[in-house]
Order: sequence, then structure tokens, then C-alpha cells
Amino acid sequence: MKLYKLVILTILFKYLTSSKIIYEFKRDFRLNESLTENDIFLKLSYNDIYTNIKIGTALQELKVGISFKMKSLILLGSNIKKTKDRKTFDETQSSSYHSIERAICYQSQMKDANISEEYINLNTINRNEKIKFILVNELENESLTKNDYEPIYFSGCIGLAINSQFQFDNPDSLPIYLSENYKSIYNSAFSVKFNIKEPGNYNGKLIMNGYPHEFDEKNYNIKQYKTTKIQSVDNFNDWCFTVDNTYYGENIAFHNNYIIFRIEIGIILAPLKFMEQISKKYFEQYKDSHLCEEKNLELMFDNYNYYVCNKDINITNFENINFELKDNNFNFTLDYKDLFYEYNNKYYFLIAGSKGYLHDFIIGSVLMKKYEFVFDKFNSNIGFYDFSIIVEEKNYFIIYIVVISVLVLLIILVIIYLIWKFFNKPRNSRKNELNDDYNYISAINPDEKD
Repeated sequence: MKLYKLVILTILFKYLTSSKIIYEFKRDFRLNESLTENDIFLKLSYNDIYTNIKIGTALQELKVGISFKMKSLILLGSNIKKTKDRKTFDETQSSSYHSIERAICYQSQMKDANISEEYINLNTINRNEKIKFILVNELENESLTKNDYEPIYFSGCIGLAINSQFQFDNPDSLPIYLSENYKSIYNSAFSVKFNIKEPGNYNGKLIMNGYPHEFDEKNYNIKQYKTTKIQSVDNFNDWCFTVDNTYYGENIAFHNNYIIFRIEIGIILAPLKFMEQISKKYFEQYKDSHLCEEKNLELMFDNYNYYVCNKDINITNFENINFELKDNNFNFTLDYKDLFYEYNNKYYFLIAGSKGYLHDFIIGSVLMKKYEFVFDKFNSNIGFYDFSIIVEEKNYFIIYIVVISVLVLLIILVIIYLIWKFFNKPRNSRKNELNDDYNYISAINPDEKD
């Protein structure tokens, strides 16, 4: 019985530790002809992807965004006014809700909020775990421009940052929190997999609790898995790594910079010097003919320039942009198909050049939908797969034959042992004969002594 229980516990433990927690997401992206070019580019800039979570004692289903800037799960509480497209979490209807303390709201759309505790359903593995999160009681305005924050859409957002400025005392992101508080069950690594990869509308999966080569051996191999160390930016860790060189075509356009990942950004935010080189080598040829126009946009408390072009330009002449990682012997490559969005007979170039403080690249879905990254805090790295590495395929048919043969042999041996044991067990009649002999000898012995 003890062995049976041990086997069950082992299987259960393996199931829990290897089960994927999957949240499927979509992008909320709608354009119409009444929008100005600035409005369209603003829509392209914010990558409004969302998923659904279930939280509370009587589970409430909420539509939430996904953010690499925010550190915590953030939900709008019952004090926030509901709209047609936005529900809020009604904490008064959950007996398990617990408010802990006031939350820091500096440089955030949150004006008043509490650090709270509640049960969340972990979707595909259907487990409820108690987590800490931020419940918002009051919001600032929700304008996209002239703010030093990014607006919270929907009913809140799943914050996946390692750390975030002015949020050090806030709860950790969902995968990190689960791993730290349930160490025997959850793995902190998570990945983002895009399915539909068009520049506008796309969907995908946020996958927690493991690595793709662990739960999808058919498409991923650990021998193709490479990692690069997480770097510190502005004295706090972010999902970013160092790039040795950034190329436009065969020419180095930028040296020694960071790529900072922000899934909520739908374009690339680039340093001004890089944008100037791209302009000189490609866009200036179309300026005199007015086929391309440089425009300005205020975005996240900074000024950016971007390009809108007539559909008559030849975008196939745009050379590849490569981000070089020498230690990994790998380049992340973006071509014209990745970098131009066509709408209403115009091409929108999906890189905006900063006119202010930005010295590195902030990259979201433009790169993340082309390469599947794994974000792992506790190993302090960001992983990716180099599919140029050829891995010998295992002959699973032979393995299956060997395994089945061994199992059949074991079954036969067990049957032979059981048959042998059955025919060689002691017979009851023999025991009776021995008892009779004993009684007979005992009855004779007294006369012999006489």
C-alpha cells in the first residue's frame, strides 16, 4: 500500500511540475478610414493584446492586457466605473478577497490602489492558487498621448516585468510569484508564442511553467536552445540583453546597445542615430518625390519621428536589419515583410526614432512574433531557439519496438514466475501426512521405552 501511494504521489508531482499554464491571447486592433495617419500609427504602436482570467471565490472572468512594463497582476476594482467594453473585479462579491495595504502609484495611471490577495484559476491545469495583486480604486485620465505612463486597457493587465521603476514594493509577476511561493510545483520560465503573425491582427499563447523543449519535443530541441544573460538597465533588471552590433544590410548602424522587450509595444522604438542612418540609406530617395513623408508623434513622454509612404515605393529594396549576438553566434533578422504595414494604400514603417533620451531598442511584437523567446528570472537569462542547428532525429519507431519488446518480455517472465510458484507451493495433504506420521511415532515410542 505504501508503494502504491508513493507511485501515485510521484505521478501527481510530475504532472503538476510539467503541466503548462496557458493563457490564449488576441489583439484588439481596429482601424477605420476616419483615423488620421498619426492615429493609425498610434494604434500600431500600442500592442493591445488581451487574455481572460478567472479570479475570486465565485470565479469572475475578466478581460486583461499583458504587459512587460508592469510588475504585478493589476485589476480594476468595483469603484471604477464600468463601460460597455470593460468589466471590473467586484471584490465585494468574493469571500476570499483580502486587502493588505496601500500600493505605490507613482508614474502610473493608477491614482489609488491596494495590494490585495485573492484566488486565481490557473486555466489549463485548473488549479486555484492564492496570489497577491493590485486592486485599483481610482484612475487618472486614459489619454494615449502626453502621458508618462501607458494606459491600462480592459479590466486590468497581467504584469510580467522582473522589476519595474517605482514598483519595487508591489507583488511579483504571476509566474515569478507562483515559483517563489510554490517552489515544488511551479517553474518561473514563461514564453510567448504567436500563432497568427500578420502585422495587424494576430493571436497566440502565454505559456507558463516550463520550456518549449520540455512540453513540445516534436518542434523544439534542447540542443537548439541558446540563452543570453539578462542585463540591468537604469539600475534595475529588465527583460533585456546586450546586442554587439546592429546592422542595416552589411553595414554596422549601431554598436553595443540593449534590446528591451515590451510585448505591449507593436513597433520598434529606436535611438535617433539609428533612425537617421535608416533615413539616409533608404527613405531620403523618396522625399523629393513626396512618396515618403517623415512625421512626428508624442508617445510615452517622448517625441518620435516615423515614416508614412505611398504604396508606389519599392519596399523589397529595404535591406535586412540584423541584431548580432557574437557569443551565441546568432543574428535576429527583420526584413521588409516584418517592418512595413500596409493600410489604405499607404505603408507605415514600424520603427520610430526617439528625439529624446532613448539610447537602446524597445521591441515588442515585431521581433517576438518571429522568434519565440523564453523568459527565465531565476536563471537570469532570456532563451531562444536556433533552428539552423541540425539535430539528428530519433528513430522513435525503433525505440517503441525496443520498449514494447522489453515490456512483453517482462510480462512473460512474470507469468512464468507465477506459474512456477503455483505448481511448487506446499500441499495441504502433505502437511496432514506429516502430522499423521508424527502422531504414529509418538504413540509407539512409550512401548519402546518400556
